[in-house]
Amino acid sequence: MKIKMKVILLIATSVLFTSCVDEYWPVLDKYENLLVVDGYISNEPGPYTVILSMSSKLDERQNIPVTNASVVIMDDQGGSETLTEIDPGTYITSSTGIQGTIGRQYKIKIITSGGKNYESGFEEIKNPVEIDTVFPEVEYHALDNLTHNRVGYQFYLNTASAVSDTNYYLARLEATYEYRADFLITLVYDGTLRPFTNSDSLQTCWRTYKVQEIFSYTDKNQSEPAVTDVPLNYVDTETRELAIRYSLLVKQFTLSETAYKFWNSIKEQNSNQGGLYNTQPYQIRGNLVNTSDPEEPVLGYFMVAGVAKRRIFVTPDMLPVTFYYPVCVLGQQDYESMSSVFLSNPSDWPIYVTTDDFGTPALPAPECMDCRKSGGTIVKPDFWEE
Repeated sequence: MKIKMKVILLIATSVLFTSCVDEYWPVLDKYENLLVVDGYISNEPGPYTVILSMSSKLDERQNIPVTNASVVIMDDQGGSETLTEIDPGTYITSSTGIQGTIGRQYKIKIITSGGKNYESGFEEIKNPVEIDTVFPEVEYHALDNLTHNRVGYQFYLNTASAVSDTNYYLARLEATYEYRADFLITLVYDGTLRPFTNSDSLQTCWRTYKVQEIFSYTDKNQSEPAVTDVPLNYVDTETRELAIRYSLLVKQFTLSETAYKFWNSIKEQNSNQGGLYNTQPYQIRGNLVNTSDPEEPVLGYFMVAGVAKRRIFVTPDMLPVTFYYPVCVLGQQDYESMSSVFLSNPSDWPIYVTTDDFGTPALPAPECMDCRKSGGTIVKPDFWEE
């Protein structure tokens, strides 16, 4: 589940986790080398992923994976599965392994290579509350460093009406967008400069990423068991994301009050942009403990939750402004760089070349011709709608 714990790691090394407010400690060394756990089980089919790492210094912000650990997910009826480490610090269940079931309870047990034993308590998979709608609204945000108003889509969510009163939620978002490189590839050099067939084959890409923000909300104290107009992410026209087609996948976790308080506390810490002493940092203790040393802080949370999801697609039709993302333009340097092609090392081949309207070859930055260089893939996602 990748909010990949980057948010938690930042909190872990700067503000740190318990359930009460303590004095502010300017020296943060005491919060280094603490276990950070990021994982969940839900009513969705597996495999499920658990990521283990160690907290680092505030000024380092390193991802320090915890390897060679024993990670076991257990249910309340005696069933269990030991996860497999597929990458350093990343552990997954089998696709045919343990399956989360609504109404059942689950916990995690972790034994590190150093022999430390960590466990969570049992939590129940709640019946998921459905998402009624996810929708965009055009919004303007003023920024001091821009000569124009920042404009884009602010996304919102409405939950369906829940069967029970007082529900707690966490939304996690995955965005995908279609974009194009600015120039077609017309020539390729791989020892010989020759025409490039299918000149538009590397022009269109799709890029998918996890939205890193935390979105927690509740219908507690509402007259109806539903939440409306929950603000999600904001996407502006300073990038290519909204230029052609954009998709947002929302996963809504219906979770326990304890899990909600954990994520909501982290959200509040992340949103605190005031002075150093405006809010006293405090440890936000998750649901895992060291069974031999309960006072040891353990960062992160093993979440047990029911999941509902909804995907939407949007186009820029509603946006009444010009996009402001940078566009590649051929300059004198791009024409002069052509001479370097013939002196290039074979390890750099193939080298792609474009031509202007007069047929003159030029060598702009690779991302201006090959959309993959901007982080995407030319393989259209299975879920994509035109």
